[in-house]
Amino acid sequence: MRFLLFFFFITSITVCQAQDKGIVYYGHIESPGKGGPVGLDFNAYLVFNKEASYYVSAKDSLEKQMELEENQIKEVNGTKQIYLGKHTLPQGKQVYYNRKKDSLWWNKKYKEPVYGREKRTQIDWKLGSETKTFGDLTCHKATGAFRGKNYTAWYTDAIPLPYGPWKLQGLPGLILEAYDDKKEMYLYFKSVEYPLERNLTVGPMDKPKVDSQYPYISIEEYKQTLDKLVERNKTKAILIAKQMGGDVTVNPGGIETLSVEIFD
Repeated sequence: MRFLLFFFFITSITVCQAQDKGIVYYGHIESPGKGGPVGLDFNAYLVFNKEASYYVSAKDSLEKQMELEENQIKEVNGTKQIYLGKHTLPQGKQVYYNRKKDSLWWNKKYKEPVYGREKRTQIDWKLGSETKTFGDLTCHKATGAFRGKNYTAWYTDAIPLPYGPWKLQGLPGLILEAYDDKKEMYLYFKSVEYPLERNLTVGPMDKPKVDSQYPYISIEEYKQTLDKLVERNKTKAILIAKQMGGDVTVNPGGIETLSVEIFD
């Protein structure tokens, strides 16, 4: 009898743990300053349990480089946009969220890698009555403002955990799709596995040794980094205009062309 009770107890724990874990696959299109979802379309995933979530996009192993290169020339409002160079990372662009610490760790890359840490921004979500179906899951509409953009999110209360792709958190269910008014940040649903039977780890951040010299910076320091990049781009634009001569004007753009996050 003891053996049967013990076996039942262990089995119950295993089943509960499996029900707490899942993975969602997304498409991730990030197009800062472009006016629409015209950036490169990356594969992404969010793996989660009750304690944390871990979002990864633009990872080498998730992409076929040839297909990315074929889509590096896109037309935006009648103007061709060319995406040169490599746009993925070995570890990918990551966002790790720890519920207990209520904090996010993330990484990006401009000229050099950037690693950041910040407290979760509490988005003032407005819950709507409209619904939409993704696969077998019914989702509810929510809207909220986050760093200069108004977002629409579709979340399911069938998975009652407050996670979402990228930095979008805090709804009463998992976010399966999200986008801002112009879809410059467009995160769309592909598929979901929940509960998850596979043994996948939920973070923490993967930071290669080659990036060990780059510390985690605060959100204030990240703002300063963006400001410096804008000034550097302005200097480059002036030099290019001088080299081309005549009445040529080169518009380097502001922070909105570097980041979908716009800070006051």
